[in-house]
Amino acid sequence: MATTSLEIIEKNRESGITCPHYEAILGKKHCRHYQANGDCSRPDELKCLEWLKVNGQPTPASKPEIPTDLFGDPIPEPKLKRTRRTKQQPTAARPLPAPVVHDPIPEREPLRGLTTEDIDGFKALGVEVCLESESFGEVWLVPAYTGADRTEITPEHTATIVRVMEAFPGSKVVSFEKSTQQGKETA
Repeated sequence: MATTSLEIIEKNRESGITCPHYEAILGKKHCRHYQANGDCSRPDELKCLEWLKVNGQPTPASKPEIPTDLFGDPIPEPKLKRTRRTKQQPTAARPLPAPVVHDPIPEREPLRGLTTEDIDGFKALGVEVCLESESFGEVWLVPAYTGADRTEITPEHTATIVRVMEAFPGSKVVSFEKSTQQGKETA
């Protein structure tokens, strides 16, 4: 008889494991998401919950899912439109509702810019890397522009984009296209 996921979760709880994502590996104490130094490979977790508990570290409280964009940055909630209120006659004082406390957006480490050593190391490898996304299609990371009929970018220009995005918090890349005016001079 096959074991259901509820039975697995209950068995884990009985053994003291409280992580809802715990997936045992035969013969190992840690789960399949565990990485060195207590990191978790799941994109929605930073540290392994079980590792935090075993090492006496505070564990995060259950948190609501925060929607993210293509780059994993939180998507801000849409602003509500204000409506005009008509002037009303004063009424008896009513108690104010309890304030709504929102969990703060978890802080992320700032993006590490590409150093000169990173760029020189990539160029020394002499490789071209094809990146693909639903939004932009294929983009080739190249040590130097080749002039090939494809969208290319160098590490230097990638670092420039990262720095510009850091200057405008919350910004995101929405288009990546080759300019048709490239190389033409204006009069």
